[in-house]
Amino acid sequence: MKTYNIITQLICLKCNSNLSLNSIQKLECLQCQNSYPIINGLPVVIDEDKSVFKFKHFYDQRNLFFDISKKGSVKARISALLPSISLNRVSKSNFTYIEKCLIGLKSKPFVLILGGSIIGEGMSEFLNSPYIEVIESDVSFGPRTQLILDAHQIPFADQTFDCVIAQAVLEHVLDPVKCVEEIFRVLKPGGIVYTEIPFMQQVHGGAYDFTRYTMSGHRRLLRKFKEIKAGAIAGPGSALAWSYVYFLFSLFGYTENLRLFLKVFGRITGFWLKYFDYIASLNKRSIDGASATFFLGTKSDQVFTEEEVIKYYK
Repeated sequence: MKTYNIITQLICLKCNSNLSLNSIQKLECLQCQNSYPIINGLPVVIDEDKSVFKFKHFYDQRNLFFDISKKGSVKARISALLPSISLNRVSKSNFTYIEKCLIGLKSKPFVLILGGSIIGEGMSEFLNSPYIEVIESDVSFGPRTQLILDAHQIPFADQTFDCVIAQAVLEHVLDPVKCVEEIFRVLKPGGIVYTEIPFMQQVHGGAYDFTRYTMSGHRRLLRKFKEIKAGAIAGPGSALAWSYVYFLFSLFGYTENLRLFLKVFGRITGFWLKYFDYIASLNKRSIDGASATFFLGTKSDQVFTEEEVIKYYK
C-alpha cells in the first residue's frame, strides 16, 4: 500500500480525528493542531507523551530493534548462511489458513501487521496475495516498513481491520495487555487475530525484550477472542538448541567477536536438536517445553474466564 493511501486511514492519537498532509510534508490534525512527521517517506504516528519512542529517534535514524545498517555486512552474511536453531512447522500453513478465511469476506480484506519491517517466518506468500490489502507497520525502519507506530496506541479508528497479525512482537512491548486491547479495538466484529509469542527462549531483542508466555498465559492474554486453533510454533528441541547456544554465549561470549564465533559454532554443532520437535509433537504434554506458541482466533463478545483458563491446560 502506498503512503498516501495509509494517510487517509490514520487518526490523531490525541483526539482521534482524521489526519491530513499539510504543505510542509507533515501529518496534521485540523481538530487539535497536533502534527506527526513524515521521515524517509514514512508517517511516524506516535504520541511522545505516552511512548518510549520519540520523533528524535527516527530523525537520528537510531536503531531501535533491527540494525538495518548491518544488512549485507560480513556478520549478516555469515548469519544468513548458518542453519536455524528453530523448527517452525506451522506458520506458513497458518497464514494459508488465514488467507482462505479472509478471501471469504465480501469486501477486500484489510490487514494490519505489527512488527512488519521484515518478512515474518512463513509469511511471504500471504504478503503477495492479490486478494488482501496489507499495512506493514513497525517501530523501526526496515525494507518492509510502511508506517511507524507504537502498538500501545494504534493510530486507526475502531473496527478498521479484518485481521491483525503480531508475529514475534508481543514479547517486545512493555505492556502486552494494552497492545492486545488496541488490537481488539481496531478489529472489526469477528475479525481475525494471529499472534506468535516465545516461551522457552533467551533474550534476543536486547533492551526491547520483556515477556514470555506459557500456552495458558498466551490464551489468557487473548481472552477476548474466540480460539480457532493454537499450539506450538517450535517445540522443546528448538528450546534446547536455543539454550545450548546461549549457554556458550554465557560462558565464553565476552566480546562481540567471540559471540559471533560461538554463534557459528553453536548453530553448526547444535542445529540438529530442533529435529526432536517432530518426535515431541506426538506428545501433547510437550507444549510445556515449547520454544514458542501461536494463537489464531476471532474477535468475540464473550470473554474467556479465569476458570476456563485453568481448565484450558491439557
